[in-house]
Amino acid sequence: MKEKQVKYVDISQLDNHRIKTELRIEKLKHKLSKNETLINDLLSKENSRYIKKIVRISDKNQKIKNTINRLSLRLLDIQKQRLVKRSYYQIFKEWFSRIPNQYQKYIWGIIFTIPWLIGMLLFFLPSFFQSIWWSFNTVAPSSDGLKFSFVGIENYIHLFRSYVIDGNTVFSVELYLFVQNLLIDLPIILIFSILIAVFLSKPFKGHTIIKAIFFIPVIYNFTLISDTLTRGFGQYIDSSTGADQMFVQQLSSFFLEIGIGGDLISIILQAVDRIFMIVNLSGIQILIFIAAIQSIPNHLYEAAKIEGASKYVMFWKITIAMITPFILTAAVYTVIDSFTRAPIYRFLDFAMNENRYGLAASISMSYFIINIAIIGLVYLMMRKRVFYYDDKN
Repeated sequence: MKEKQVKYVDISQLDNHRIKTELRIEKLKHKLSKNETLINDLLSKENSRYIKKIVRISDKNQKIKNTINRLSLRLLDIQKQRLVKRSYYQIFKEWFSRIPNQYQKYIWGIIFTIPWLIGMLLFFLPSFFQSIWWSFNTVAPSSDGLKFSFVGIENYIHLFRSYVIDGNTVFSVELYLFVQNLLIDLPIILIFSILIAVFLSKPFKGHTIIKAIFFIPVIYNFTLISDTLTRGFGQYIDSSTGADQMFVQQLSSFFLEIGIGGDLISIILQAVDRIFMIVNLSGIQILIFIAAIQSIPNHLYEAAKIEGASKYVMFWKITIAMITPFILTAAVYTVIDSFTRAPIYRFLDFAMNENRYGLAASISMSYFIINIAIIGLVYLMMRKRVFYYDDKN
């Protein structure tokens, strides 16, 4: 194997490198002396409020010392006339490695968001602002292209007051039912996903297969599975579970007789009626919570056991507390995922087929505003309950 040939700086350029290196060392030594004098002044005051400042200056001094040592080695190579010639990439790599790890994370975060920002600026925002403008106009095709007629908020008034398709499908009613079902399903999906994730996070025989079973509805077509279970095969299930339905009706009558509110019974029965859909929509959330639970440091549970904490206390004080950021993430994902299957798309398709582009734009904007409002509501309700663990503190 051929060894990589080392290239050295020309002898004629060594004096220039030596002068620059010596000047930089002198500047760093002057700065180091100045910082040490400042530390001595702060120590003489004997005040505890200066401790953080002393530690911060000491860290800077250590970095300065490391830089001086590195430059001293470089100066020694210059004196021996064996200064290695570096490429621009090597210079940049060495400079980047000296940046604190925290700032390196910020830089990489900005780099990874650049493609998203480009897509947002080039594709999403122009279409978004165009949709806003169209929603305040009557837009119709003509021989000269699209014809615009400004109508203000007339499209929104018509949309929420009198827009009906298929004879009896009212936009405002469908939207209300969808939001109502979403607010009922959201906590149920989160609770169900957490419980299943706690169960699956513990190793047992066949746990990988069980995880795959819960993830199958995410891979396969939800509409196909739903049609299968609600038509031929579903009718057989309904006929074979008539006794169970009778039991549910008797149980609901019993709760009503003992004074439990009808609204609560209605919410529970609606959730039970959509149990298959809830299980189907929980696949991603289960995986999120499994990853969250498995990332909890084991020493927290070990310390709790030493203190005599029960499993119930550890579940609420450690498990739930540590996964609260992921609960917020799963809640936002659930809202967005539910909107991708909202019945509002039928109204949008109907308006597009009628060439009522202004009305279609108002449907899109209403859809967007309601989505953002629900996500904002979820965030405001949960943001003060989210706990971020910092292993440094």
